[in-house]
Amino acid sequence: GNQYRGLLPPDLCLRGEWGIRGSRRRPAPPLRSTGMGNYLTSRITAEKDAHVKQTSKNRNGRPGLKFHDLPEDVLCTILSKLPAKEAVRTSVLSSDWRCTWTACPRLSFGADDISKNVKGKPQRTQMFIDHVNAVLTKHSGRALDQLEIKFIFETKLVDYLNNWIRFAMSAHTKSLAFDLAPPSNFPEYGDHYRFPFEQFTDNKSVSCLACLQLSFVRFEPPPTSFIGFPNLRKLHLHVVKTTRQDLESVLCSCVNLEWLSLLRCHLKDEMKVVRRPLSHLRYLHVVYCDITKIEFDAPNLSTFVYDGPYRPITLHHATKLENVRFWFRGAVFQHATASLLNGLPDVQNLTLQLGTQRLEVAGGR
Repeated sequence: GNQYRGLLPPDLCLRGEWGIRGSRRRPAPPLRSTGMGNYLTSRITAEKDAHVKQTSKNRNGRPGLKFHDLPEDVLCTILSKLPAKEAVRTSVLSSDWRCTWTACPRLSFGADDISKNVKGKPQRTQMFIDHVNAVLTKHSGRALDQLEIKFIFETKLVDYLNNWIRFAMSAHTKSLAFDLAPPSNFPEYGDHYRFPFEQFTDNKSVSCLACLQLSFVRFEPPPTSFIGFPNLRKLHLHVVKTTRQDLESVLCSCVNLEWLSLLRCHLKDEMKVVRRPLSHLRYLHVVYCDITKIEFDAPNLSTFVYDGPYRPITLHHATKLENVRFWFRGAVFQHATASLLNGLPDVQNLTLQLGTQRLEVAGGR
């Protein structure tokens, strides 16, 4: 069993008390509700707990447990802690594990999955594509908690990325992350991945999506078939290429959005969302974005963080705004302070940083 220790999280390696053996699964007795913590860490015997079948004792006099003695939901929990590559490798442990990994609820793929011995960008890209496709093809397609793709973008990936989004929607994914990196250190060069809004048309699958993270993508006007993101709670946009109108259209479709972060999203225009109030938005984070103005209608906003050049900021109906933190660059202190207090009349705690000058206002104006 020791040679497989590396496949398990450290907290589940229990001092050599578990053995990994390949054998045919015997019917397990009916499960009863017990705390998972006790089940995984207690010195259990078959007489004391109906989960565990009678097994031979090891040299320490303790029951020699086998992985196939565990309920399927516990096996899936163990696998969910592993990277996708390692979860797939568990299929060689025994015949019982051959298909268990296919129900793994969290799939994460990145450049680290590719051997460092593979040289050349085209070869590494093709190997990454083959790896992701192989895993998704064998996956059961049950509801996914998370699907994450982290890789350097190139046009060769477009069709595959579209297919992986299609898989995510069919699997009713809750958290989707396309963390794409630009092909060079200068994001303004090269094409961004066009986000396929046309694939978000099925209400049942789209309604499952609660968290969306996108990097190095571009937004184009969504088609009329796009139903929005009705249950999206968290949205993180990084190096997203879009226009004021398209961004506002997408954000207005997120009627239950609570957390919004925009990093290096260069609109070169106003960042404005007033057509429909973001009634559930509580946290707004805007950093290093090339914009001319910020204007939001967010009546339940409680925290706002901004880092970048001084720009006019107006938050309509933000009567619950508690904490505001600004890091301005190149602004005149008195002008910035007066303008902000006029645009944020209800803020309770304001932290304002302009170069080496810092102002803190607590309890309102």
